Amino acid sequence: MAIKVASTTVIDDSRVLTNLAGASGNYSSFYPTITAVSSVLNFTKPVMTLTMTSNVTFSESNKGQGRNSILLLDRNTSGYTPSFSANVNWAEDTEPTWSDHRYWHISMWCWSNTVVRAAAVGYDN
Repeated sequence: MAIKVASTTVIDDSRVLTNLAGASGNYSSFYPTITAVSSVLNFTKPVMTLTMTSNVTFSESNKGQGRNSILLLDRNTSGYTPSFSANVNWAEDTEPTWSDHRYWHISMWCWSNTVVRAAAVGYDN
């Protein structure tokens, strides 16, 4: 599938860059880079991952209205507990019960430069 900007093809069906002055090469990855984090949720990173080795209190960096990120969280077999800053507003105003699941897929949206809205889905293997 070609990628177009304003009806001009910029990546053709073979994933080759076209019609871009000074650009060359193939665009080979349509997937975001997954970044390992420790306790800072960086909103310039589209997908972050953490396997907890202790309880973690998360903070945020690089918030900006409209930015969004996903955190893939593994609470480990020890069942560690994550904590989030007061800037994070959970769906239905209810923080998940972390002990319900080991693995969590947490989607976060910057509503403003300070407020983060989040929703989490837990699962087990």
